[in-house]
Amino acid sequence: MASLYWYTTGKDDLMALVTSEVLGRALGQFHALCRDGEPGPEEFEAFPAPRADPRTSAATAQALEELRCLCLCLFSQMREHPWLAGQLLSTTRSEENALRTWECTGQLLQRMELDAEQRFYASLAVANYAFGTGAGIAHRHNRPAAEESARQVHEKLERAGRSGPGMLPVVRAMLDSFGEHDDRSEYIAGLELLLAGIERQTWGGSSTP
Repeated sequence: MASLYWYTTGKDDLMALVTSEVLGRALGQFHALCRDGEPGPEEFEAFPAPRADPRTSAATAQALEELRCLCLCLFSQMREHPWLAGQLLSTTRSEENALRTWECTGQLLQRMELDAEQRFYASLAVANYAFGTGAGIAHRHNRPAAEESARQVHEKLERAGRSGPGMLPVVRAMLDSFGEHDDRSEYIAGLELLLAGIERQTWGGSSTP
C-alpha cells in the first residue's frame, strides 16, 4: 500500500484513484452485459425490467434498458465495495471514469426522442440518482449499525404517534414495509420511477437534435 503513494499526493488523491478504478469496472461490466444481451448483473436477476409502453419507440426502449443496466452495474459496485458509496457522497465527480459514466449516460439519452434540454436534465437526474441516492442507499445498507438505525427510526415514529390521536397514520402504516424491504428493491423502485418519467417525455414525437 505504501508504494501507491509514489503515484499520489495523499490519501484523498489515492481514494479518488481507487474510486475511478472501481467506476471503470462498472463501465466494463456494463459494456460486457450489453454485448451479451444481458439486462443487468446476476444479483438483480430477480428484478426483471418492466415492459416498455406501446407508445415508446423500439430505439428508446432499448436505450432505456441499457441505461437501467448501467445504473445497476454502478449500484452493484457500491454494494460490493462498502467504502465506495461514502466516497461518492463526499467527493466531486472529477475522476475520469465518473465523467465517462456521465458521457455514457448522455449517449444513451441521445438515442431517445428527447430534445437537447430534456437530455440535459435527464442526464443530471440519472447521475444524481446513481451517484447520490444510490450511494446513500448502499451506504446505509453497509453500515454496521444499520439495524440499530432502523430501530431508532421505529422508536421515533412510535413517540410521534403517541403525541396525538391519528398522528402520522400513513407513516405508521408503512412501518412493516420499512423493516422488510432490501436495498436492491429500494434502489430499483426509485430507478424505474425515474426511467418511466424519461420514457414518458419521449411520447411527444421526434425532437430536434
